[in-house]
Amino acid sequence: MWEFFTANAKALSVVASFGTMVVWVFYAHLLYQAFKRQRQARILINQGWGEQINSVAIVSNMSHEPVYIQCVVLSLKLEDGRKFRDSVTDFDDAEPWNAKNDPQEITRQGPLNTGSYMNLGTFQTLLRQSGQQHDLIDGDENPVKRMGVRNFKLTVICNYGPSGEAIGVQRKFVVHGENSDRLRPDSIYSRRLTNRRARRKMERWLSEQVQNAARGEAGQPTR
Repeated sequence: MWEFFTANAKALSVVASFGTMVVWVFYAHLLYQAFKRQRQARILINQGWGEQINSVAIVSNMSHEPVYIQCVVLSLKLEDGRKFRDSVTDFDDAEPWNAKNDPQEITRQGPLNTGSYMNLGTFQTLLRQSGQQHDLIDGDENPVKRMGVRNFKLTVICNYGPSGEAIGVQRKFVVHGENSDRLRPDSIYSRRLTNRRARRKMERWLSEQVQNAARGEAGQPTR
């Protein structure tokens, strides 16, 4: 046996070196994946308090670092085929002095710490706010029935990490029930907007929000 090792020392040394390299590459891959997970934002959009129209939209930050919610966008699709997209970042009935003690009294914008969540309000409130921006609904009418909502997408745009790069998460909700009074998510997961096309779209939405705020307008039909 010793003669075998002696005769094949070079070959065995190469095999041992290759095995060591494979082990190091494996551990390096594990370290990289752990680092990547820590650097990757994980934002969740959930539906709380049942499936009814007045259930609550909740945004949770499960990332390793805080995020800053910059914009909340609601994209509607009606039964007649019309589509509307609006920023619902600020409360439509808020006044500046309401933020004296708590900015969350007037806006859904703001920082969200790791492991924290933000209540965006009921879906009924969000839908009614969007409908009122386009004169599709008035008063306390049921926004789903009055506007004929088929489904809608809720998009949250945040800033995350040292680069401050905009990231987005989106979830689609579908209207169902005999009286169209219930909502359910279209999928079990929130969709992360990470590709280049999605980033350009988010940048355009942010730009539109700034322009609309300058003109005193809240939103516009989707193009």
